[in-house]
Amino acid sequence: MRIIQSRARPRGGIWRIVGRLALSVLAVAAPAMVNPALAATLDLYPTQSFEQAVESLAPGDTLIVHTGDYYDAGRISITVKGTVAQPVFIRAAEGETRPHVRRAAGAPVQNTINVEGATYLTIAGLEISSNGGDGINLNSSPAHVTLEDLEIHDVDVGINFRSSMNDIAVRRSQIYRTGAGGGGTGEGMYVGCNYAECVVRNSVIENNWIHDTSQSTQGDGIEIKIGSYGNVVRDNVIHDTGYPCILTYGTNGNPVNVVEGNVMWACGDTAIQTAADARIRNNIIFGGTSNGFNSQSHQGAVPGNLQFVHNTIVGGQPCVRLSGWGGRPGLIFANNAIYCEGGGFAVGDLTGVTVSGNVISPATSTFPGSGYVTGETAAADLVDPSGLDAYPTESSKVIGVGTPAYATDTDFNGNARSGPPEAGAYEWVGASNPGWKVQPGFKTAAAQGPQVVLTAEPGGVPAGATTKLSWSSTNAVSCAASGGWTGYKATTGSETVGPIPAATAFVLSCTSAQGGVTSRTVVVSIVEAPVIQFAANPTSVSAGGQSQLTWSSNGASSCTAGGVWAGTKPTSGSQQTGPLNATSTFDLECSGLGGSTRKSVTVTVSPVDGRPGDGSKSTGGGGSADLLLAALLISALASARARQVRIAGSQTNEGM
Repeated sequence: MRIIQSRARPRGGIWRIVGRLALSVLAVAAPAMVNPALAATLDLYPTQSFEQAVESLAPGDTLIVHTGDYYDAGRISITVKGTVAQPVFIRAAEGETRPHVRRAAGAPVQNTINVEGATYLTIAGLEISSNGGDGINLNSSPAHVTLEDLEIHDVDVGINFRSSMNDIAVRRSQIYRTGAGGGGTGEGMYVGCNYAECVVRNSVIENNWIHDTSQSTQGDGIEIKIGSYGNVVRDNVIHDTGYPCILTYGTNGNPVNVVEGNVMWACGDTAIQTAADARIRNNIIFGGTSNGFNSQSHQGAVPGNLQFVHNTIVGGQPCVRLSGWGGRPGLIFANNAIYCEGGGFAVGDLTGVTVSGNVISPATSTFPGSGYVTGETAAADLVDPSGLDAYPTESSKVIGVGTPAYATDTDFNGNARSGPPEAGAYEWVGASNPGWKVQPGFKTAAAQGPQVVLTAEPGGVPAGATTKLSWSSTNAVSCAASGGWTGYKATTGSETVGPIPAATAFVLSCTSAQGGVTSRTVVVSIVEAPVIQFAANPTSVSAGGQSQLTWSSNGASSCTAGGVWAGTKPTSGSQQTGPLNATSTFDLECSGLGGSTRKSVTVTVSPVDGRPGDGSKSTGGGGSADLLLAALLISALASARARQVRIAGSQTNEGM
């Protein structure tokens, strides 16, 4: 049931409609795109049902959740299928304390929010807790779902990706105290299914803070199961977990997963563990008593197609564990800075493995001597490793020793690498760390997003046509496209996109050197061919009569007459015909961005001397056919008159 009536605030009803309007940035970009009869902005207050509200949403709606506690005993299922042009938003009210969606202690154990098959949905700004279920459970193949700025705690799994799905984004969310009191598995994020029974693809997990998962039976920070592919895990802060902070398996030959720019400490068992099909780069690991980096066969994934590049590891027992790497394809261990004083290494055969440009301290025979230089102590090479500051000192051994062939474009801070690269996660650019200070919290907590401008020209096109996107940014080090286009983009540029089959939102997200992210969206609408209204009054006249032609158009920039009239006409207007002596058809063709449309009207002329009018004969001022007929009639009359004169003359002569 969809409830849309207006009610008083807050008691005395379930909804209060502020007004029907298009949604946030999409409405600004293309206000004509959202049908106001379908898109509504709805306010929700604590005395009302969150369950009923979210289950009543339609494409294009925005639900604004006001501060307070929302208890529902039923199962909350969000199934709304938004579109590119009509996405759905569920968000906290701006300027208010975060609203809390929770399960009552006596209610049946259930996930707090189930997102089931929903599309183009954003949930933002909520606090979420449970009584034994997951915070958010994604299932039934949702797609294009964004979860951002959430605080999820005292749940089993924070966010559970439990079916095949694609294009999911989880950003700037804090997840903590998972495991539901010790009885659940308690992952911060559980992505995919065992043995690839479901696959999560092309999704982004970024700028999240995940911690204190160790009260659970497992408690990984982020776990990406085998078969899931094309996912990016970046710029997350993860610590105090029960199982590995980040665990990936392999993609079964599909595009790799990327793990970059994350920082971890106090991880249970291992900071990062992966077997295959990954690019692991620019991460900082404080290993402590657990493994720093661990790679081995796991759940059918065998080491291969794995690059571990430009990471910094301080401590670990062991600091690095590599098993089953010998003779396996596509394995690269390069440009890392590893400080393993008192920890050691558990590294097996490295035959055929690329080892290059690393700094390792102390020296070890487990890596080939040609693949690294020996560093000083962590305290000498890094600013303050005991205080979680792994930025290089000015005299650090990591400076300029990396192998350029394996260098990343940017470092942990997002600063560009140049010249001979540093080993480890940071590029040295001055005496003090110019980026975010590693500490509990969000990596981007103090970061400002760059300024971004994105435009489309034209903003409306016929179905199947193209448009040109142009963008610029200030203080951005990287940009990525999503929505109707994909891939990493230059910080300034232009690109022709298409064909565009339907109204499409194009999103550009740019990141600053400090990790701040700014996103801009532009909607390209589909422009239909012009609509023409064209009429004659009257539509039937007697010979010599006239008719008034009237027309109007929508979406046209020019109009041209055809048939028995001609010339350029305004896009709306009226004109009287000349005298009509035959049935006549008037054509009008109007053109615009969406193409051309042609309409015709016919004015019927009553028969002359019992003969039907000839549509080929003329119109408002007469035509050549009419003139010919008149000439023939005049000629015939003249001949008849001459004959009469001749006959009359003959009779007179005969009578004389």
